[in-house]
Amino acid sequence: MDLLVDWRDARGAIHGDRVQAEVAGETWDGRLRGRVVKVLARGEHPIPAHLQKQAWGWRAIPLEPRLQQVVAVPPTDLAEDGDLVSVQLDPDPEVQQLRGAVVARLGRPTDLKIENRLTAALFNLRTEFPKAVMDELAPFPTRIPEAWLRGREDLREGLTCTIDPPTAQDFDDAISLEPLGEGEGGGWILGVHIADVSHHVEEGGPLDQEARLRGTSVYFPDECIPMLPERLSGELCSLREGVDRLTLSAWITLAPDLEVLETRFSESVIRSRKRLSYDEVKEACLDGSQAKRKALGGDLCAMLDEALRVSRSLTARRLGRGALNLDTEETEFLFDSEGRPVDARKYARHDAHRMIEEFMLLANEAVARHFTRRKLPTLYRVHDEPDPLKLEIFQQVALSLGLMKPFESPTPELLNALLERIRGGPLEAMLNTLLLRSLKRAEYSADNIGHSGLALQDYLHFTSPIRRYPDLIVHRLLRRVLRQQPLPEGLHGHLAILAKQCSDAEQAATEAERENDRWKTCLLMKPRIGQRFEGVVQGFSPRVCFVKLRAPFVEVGVPLGALGGAFEVDEFRTRATGRGGQVVLSIGDSVKVEVTAVDEDLRRVSAWVVEAQASDAKGKRIAFVPTLSAPATLREGDFVQAKRGRSEEPDRAGRGPKGRPPRPARSGASVRPSPQGPTGRSKKGPRKTQGPKRRGGR
Repeated sequence: MDLLVDWRDARGAIHGDRVQAEVAGETWDGRLRGRVVKVLARGEHPIPAHLQKQAWGWRAIPLEPRLQQVVAVPPTDLAEDGDLVSVQLDPDPEVQQLRGAVVARLGRPTDLKIENRLTAALFNLRTEFPKAVMDELAPFPTRIPEAWLRGREDLREGLTCTIDPPTAQDFDDAISLEPLGEGEGGGWILGVHIADVSHHVEEGGPLDQEARLRGTSVYFPDECIPMLPERLSGELCSLREGVDRLTLSAWITLAPDLEVLETRFSESVIRSRKRLSYDEVKEACLDGSQAKRKALGGDLCAMLDEALRVSRSLTARRLGRGALNLDTEETEFLFDSEGRPVDARKYARHDAHRMIEEFMLLANEAVARHFTRRKLPTLYRVHDEPDPLKLEIFQQVALSLGLMKPFESPTPELLNALLERIRGGPLEAMLNTLLLRSLKRAEYSADNIGHSGLALQDYLHFTSPIRRYPDLIVHRLLRRVLRQQPLPEGLHGHLAILAKQCSDAEQAATEAERENDRWKTCLLMKPRIGQRFEGVVQGFSPRVCFVKLRAPFVEVGVPLGALGGAFEVDEFRTRATGRGGQVVLSIGDSVKVEVTAVDEDLRRVSAWVVEAQASDAKGKRIAFVPTLSAPATLREGDFVQAKRGRSEEPDRAGRGPKGRPPRPARSGASVRPSPQGPTGRSKKGPRKTQGPKRRGGR
């Protein structure tokens, strides 16, 4: 539960403070209003800030937009005027003038990749491994010793391969597929082989404690902050081509109709035949390149051909049982030789991506069912049912567009059919956005309530222990079960605490990745101020229209005041109506915009609409050319709740608390990240281009 606190009721509290508050009433939409009674403590973590020398002394300007106060700091030898620094705030909340001390220098604003260091500082991400962790790693061998192989199923002569992005640095999953003959009833035996990280990370040791604190790897477009040191994530635990590696294998026997007949799990050792990229699979098996097929070999290509056929049938089966088929558009940044962003494009997904995703989903479900049937505690990945009120909003909009009938209810089957009808059309963006808003966030839990987005009763994360701590926990528990060892007392309560910690860490990592994407967008668009681009309306906040550009594939913000004609956003935030109701601008409408300003401090890109394909009051398509009647620059006040006393949810860029006094007008706009649904995917390591966000991260 959270309380909406107006800045006048904050009693001097600032972002990050721990406070005592009381309920003071309700908003018009039933949200609880709060009042701060007492500030208990300042935030414990240092904050990134811009150090400035003034005539009267030194001050630090916080980079967090939600921190409006200037921090007075004493002189320091750690940094110079104009440096970006970490500042530890005075812990006394009663001090009238915010004070602090410089504890570290982060760099200069012009440094390459400085935005990565600042993002890590803003979200308190751990970037360095303690000495105790490195000392624990020191005795590890460079090659797998024979003693580690005793008792493991030897799969080194079998046909296995890894399929990942071309610039991935760590490989934690490999696949194999064996067709069964008619004498065996037909079907297939699918093998999903996952790096056995639990063998190397001792429970309770320094390495395990550090991995638990991090919770997950964090992926920026050009850099990775790993959960585990490179010695493990990129070497000993990485399923490299032609090298022996320890794995946990899930064997899934599929009938010809894809019914799961049997599952088996084993501690194993594999030697990956080939490291493949998604595009190599596409070239050989989807495009039919004979040269590529010859280079890969006939047996490997035959396995991949069969795997693609099986995965397509698995996708159809998954959608048939009611899993939502929401394809979110992701941005891939391109960088020059010095690491500066030079372009952004839509990340291309094809059947090779979907094949790996289907196999990972199948393995995750199989492991979850193994624990559920034996009534053993584990860490589940759960996804609650959609918000009925928000789903009703979606239904009302679909009814108004003639896509649903009054007597129809928004069942998963009907929603999938609707999404398929509009796929590739002008309404796809609007309805995808509305449906995503109705979905709750997937999270970790010790209690299995099912995964509504996948339409599964049993589901967990098993396939990425290199980059997700919950997967490592599941591996440990599965190894205990396979070895018939007793599980610890009070395990369920311990897992409940871990689930909360891991969910919080995942959310912090997601927000940090989005913030870094916004920073990269600012760096990309700064040289393009004054240029015009074509785009599509992506969404609205009460005072801002968000536009996704076609090329580069980034988002910019257009103040509604810059449209002229007193535009107002409807209650569903799907359209803005202006000029006395004669012009309606909706999600999915094509527009041409001119970039007007970039604000790196607020991570916002501003633009104004030059021309738009809108509708009139009767729904007829018209060409709308707005008259610029206000500065085409977003202000902090554009994201503050309206003065009518209505409480708005945080806008889609997550720009902090509402109801505080607006900051003076600054150049810049916000880039709204795509909402995270249950189907987000992830990158595997640092790269020059940014790929999907969460493989199997549903």
